[in-house]
Amino acid sequence: MIVDYLEKIHQEMYEKKLNLEREIQKKEILLNDNIKFIQALENSLDENFESFTPRSVNQENHLKIDALRNEQKTIESELNDLKIEITELNAHIAELNSVTKVAKENEKYLVNKKELKEKRGKYQRKFLEIQEMERQRIARELHDSIVQSLTNTIHKIEICTKIMDVDTVRCRLELHVVSKTIRDIIQEMRNIVYDLRPTSLDDIKLEKILEKEISKIRKSEILNVSYETLGESIELSPMISLSILRIVQEACNNILKHARAENVLVQVEYEKDKIIVRIEDDGVGFIINDIQNLKKEDGSGLGISMMKERVFLFAGRLEINSEPGKGTRILVEVPIDKEDA
Repeated sequence: MIVDYLEKIHQEMYEKKLNLEREIQKKEILLNDNIKFIQALENSLDENFESFTPRSVNQENHLKIDALRNEQKTIESELNDLKIEITELNAHIAELNSVTKVAKENEKYLVNKKELKEKRGKYQRKFLEIQEMERQRIARELHDSIVQSLTNTIHKIEICTKIMDVDTVRCRLELHVVSKTIRDIIQEMRNIVYDLRPTSLDDIKLEKILEKEISKIRKSEILNVSYETLGESIELSPMISLSILRIVQEACNNILKHARAENVLVQVEYEKDKIIVRIEDDGVGFIINDIQNLKKEDGSGLGISMMKERVFLFAGRLEINSEPGKGTRILVEVPIDKEDA
């Protein structure tokens, strides 16, 4: 609004300047013609010419010269006033240009601030969505494993209380099973706690954590997983490391559940201003358009949406290429802010 008003004033001043320049040009032409006319009249008044010319003609020429000289002084005065006015106008235009420049920078700053606020709002909403999906995932894991195991344990303890005096041998065996079940529950709880926040992320680099995760997959003997790093390792912020770890976990889980692959390559490449993660498999593949928008209400499914949201939070890029029978290739690029690293 302010910039538009300033530009309107600038346009008016510029048009006034053009009019003044045209007026000066006219005055200069008129002044040059005046000077030439005076010179012509003065040349006609030489002594030889005056001796053969009637006195009345000479007198008339003198009067014309005087009038032209007075007119010349008037034109010169007007020209001087016009030049002073145009000098002042140029100073005003230069000052206005400076003010307009500052106003444009302020307006641009306000627009960028508004866009940044809108983006921050989107990121916050996405972050809340991811939090909710993580909560749902944890709730499913607790219900499907821990809660059911504890329920079975309670049933066995109730059986033991009933047969304790009747069949001590069976009671002892049941208690042995209960003891083992409780140990398994403790281990499952440790795994869930570790998945929520790998403690080693605080003091061990990302590649070491990924090696540990991939070694777990190798132990299943279902997949032949290769892992390699390229470039000089960079110390990343815990949030970036955790997000990359989650993406790799999600991708590997998808491969285990759906790809029917034999070989998987996980590659991490460090560049100057970004980290690149490549995950490739030789599985059955799929048609991108058929699966891209697949998302269950509880957040389960192939997890592509979850990976997109994580990458989006860091202004990164996720690219998935797949064809039936030709495997799947996932490319993740996350920019690295040196201040956050």
